[in-house]
Amino acid sequence: MPRMPLEGLRVLDVTQIRAGPKAARWLADAGAEVIKVESVTRPDGRFRVSSALALAGQAAAGARARYTRPIPESAQRETNRAGFDVLHRNKMGLSVNLRSEEGVAIFRALAAVSDVVLDNFSQGVMDRLGLGYDDLRKVNPAIIVLSMPAFGSDGPDKSYIGFGWAQEHLSGVTSMTGYEGGPPLRTGTVTPDPLNGMHAAGAIMAALLHRARTGEGQYVELSHWESMISLVGDWLMEYSYNGTVAKRIGNRHPTWAPQGCYPCEGEDRWVALTVTCDEEWTALCEAIGRSELADDPRFAGVLERRANHDALDEIIGEWTRGRSNFEAMEALQRAGVRSGAVLDNREAMTNPHAEARGTLPRITHPDGVSHPYINSPWQFSRTPQSVRTPAPILGEHNEYLLGEVLGMPDDERRRLESSQVTATFLTPPPE
Repeated sequence: MPRMPLEGLRVLDVTQIRAGPKAARWLADAGAEVIKVESVTRPDGRFRVSSALALAGQAAAGARARYTRPIPESAQRETNRAGFDVLHRNKMGLSVNLRSEEGVAIFRALAAVSDVVLDNFSQGVMDRLGLGYDDLRKVNPAIIVLSMPAFGSDGPDKSYIGFGWAQEHLSGVTSMTGYEGGPPLRTGTVTPDPLNGMHAAGAIMAALLHRARTGEGQYVELSHWESMISLVGDWLMEYSYNGTVAKRIGNRHPTWAPQGCYPCEGEDRWVALTVTCDEEWTALCEAIGRSELADDPRFAGVLERRANHDALDEIIGEWTRGRSNFEAMEALQRAGVRSGAVLDNREAMTNPHAEARGTLPRITHPDGVSHPYINSPWQFSRTPQSVRTPAPILGEHNEYLLGEVLGMPDDERRRLESSQVTATFLTPPPE
């Protein structure tokens, strides 16, 4: 069987929530041995406490309650599917308390035999734990460390904390979303997190290429805020060159017209389309049975169409209302007009094109439940990658990582677990 692109690479993933885990997932999908590091007292978004307790037949015992007894593996696997699986498939699981000296020693020992360490804690956290780049390169000079602090490690805002949702606003993105005269609107998902994950994976690959040439490891810093700003670089340049402040324009394009989402037959059904030139405008007119509009002086060029966009929306909307969103899309596509039916999450997962492309492979979990995953978007001809394993339960691979990788004897592993330096969900939680 062909080797995967990153087979043989070992990554310590000590990230949380979404952005960092997604970066590590891209590496795991491509074959890297990614070790998801968690603490039993702070599992990373693995499940909602109420959901997990209900599955285990338990009741919460106060605001700070997490687990009152070990949760069965079947319940863990079930709660993983709420979202943790999406971010941590193909990874191994290690549970270790990094607030203990022995936990820090375990992490350093693993870093000594790893290639990459990835974290997205607030600025300075890893240094305070004794696990910053200067600490880790002492045990592994070739290590690559990538940190993802919200605002970077210098500048007046370096100590600020934040989630991706706040970064959308601070980057200027939401000043452009929403409709004219209305308030800013967040994007439909927390855009900074998957974007930063892609940027982090790309930065790690660049650092690995540098190390392959020189043998040198290095520290890479990726600010969430700056990563998100890069998404609106064209508008930053527009202000820099022309002093123009972006305005909210809904679904319309700053120059192309018509562009928008148009109502179709049925409740909350829509089709999106974009016309970029006169030839496409003529094709659209013919597709909707209004070829005479191509000669209408109101729509003679892109500037005229942009100025009369409201009238265009009424004309196009009258045609789309009499068709399903798929019928409208197919008619427009046949005419050479860029268009797409607006799909909900169920349709996006189950439409025939997704099925034909193998977008949703299925994996059978150890409890016998078959669960679909979203495949990686790249397809290699010589080094195929795949969704191979579900996300680990907490500490699932402690025995392999501590025993086989680090050579730790059984009695030492048992001692660490009994002293709560390491743990699994089969271990009674700390008081």
